[in-house]
Amino acid sequence: MKKILLSMMIILGLALGAFIYQQDGRAQIGVGYKTKITCSEVFVAGRKFEDVQEDFFNIDPMMEKISIQIDKDAKTVSGALFGLGKSYAVYREGVGCTVFAQDGVSSVNIPVVTDLQKQQAHKYSRAQSEGVQTAVLALFDDRAVTHPIDTRGVVVVQNGVIVGEHYKDGFDKNTRQQSWSMAKGITQSLVGIMTGQGILSVNDKELLDMWEAGDPRREITIDHLLHMASGLRFVEEYANMKSDVVQMLFNRRDMAKYAASLPLIYTPGEKSVYSSGTANILARVIQNKLGEHGIDPYSFPRRALFDKVGMMSAVFEVDPSGTFIGSSYVYATACDYARFGQLFLQDGMWEGNRVLPEGWVAYSGKPAVGRQDYGAIWSLNLDGKSLPDMPTDIIALGGNDGQYIFVIPSKNAVIVRLGITRAPASFEQDLFPLIRDVYNQL
Repeated sequence: MKKILLSMMIILGLALGAFIYQQDGRAQIGVGYKTKITCSEVFVAGRKFEDVQEDFFNIDPMMEKISIQIDKDAKTVSGALFGLGKSYAVYREGVGCTVFAQDGVSSVNIPVVTDLQKQQAHKYSRAQSEGVQTAVLALFDDRAVTHPIDTRGVVVVQNGVIVGEHYKDGFDKNTRQQSWSMAKGITQSLVGIMTGQGILSVNDKELLDMWEAGDPRREITIDHLLHMASGLRFVEEYANMKSDVVQMLFNRRDMAKYAASLPLIYTPGEKSVYSSGTANILARVIQNKLGEHGIDPYSFPRRALFDKVGMMSAVFEVDPSGTFIGSSYVYATACDYARFGQLFLQDGMWEGNRVLPEGWVAYSGKPAVGRQDYGAIWSLNLDGKSLPDMPTDIIALGGNDGQYIFVIPSKNAVIVRLGITRAPASFEQDLFPLIRDVYNQL
């Protein structure tokens, strides 16, 4: 009898341990997300902790139960869910916030913008258009839409001048806001700059040492990665705790390594499937290639891009391994996102100087295999179906929760929209019609 009881206790203990382990893994994702976002919104964006906590409502009931502690002196954020899923994020000036930092973070030295640089940086002139401004303000009126869209910043630039601009209470022109996947456009532009400098080519393959001789992943080219046609498995589902994108962003210390470790499910170049993992692989390739040429990879984004166009607010965050999170984590002001869009509007030129190599913007609009809506990281409207009743020459960057940069050559204009738009609101029904109204006033 004692042996039976002992066996039952062992079985129950193992089952309980397995259950706790499973719940801890689930909690790790939610806590990692809340810890990371809180850290960046408080220390990078400069928002009040109380206001930031409201951003987590209507995501998952679990979010409201996660406890968060901030050490403003140490500039750290820690979190847990009833003792499970403990996570830790640290803020460093110029670097932003790094999550999953419990076991330390790699040392990085990113140049901090000086006051003199800020004074000398590009400044937009403003000549408000009444029609554009009225359409911009409509994006902030949630009473007039079926579902709230929570717009937080809009900037409209035409002919190099701001013709419309507005911010939600608690935000202003100096507030850095999250890029989410618009960061992929930053990563893409760094690849472009490096091709212009002869550091790499879009046809390069055998990109990572971890893809050893005989590994079919060695056939993946930079062009494949830019067009989301690497062939690597990558599940891009933010509501799925086990999906690759969630595991990569909130449960891995080395995001590029995780993405690069996934198996091929298509022949490289065969099919284009959206994958945040490919942008982080590109970030690692960028880092490695710059190092091979004796160029500091941590100062490169600022020196080669941000400083060139006056994006003085831009903060490009890294993972614990010290690699830029090329898929998701840039913080910048709405005006700086507009400057980035304008760089592409001006065919890579800025104030008479070439920043992106000649032909790079055209390459960005080269459709991915089997698609008319996606190019080299930039979204397209070639068939007029993605953005109905808007020009087919538009290229755009989009990010989670409704971050957008629209570059519209036929109107010599850029529209930036930032906010938190979540279900049941949708881009097609609630947000896009208002953005199209802005376009119609240009």
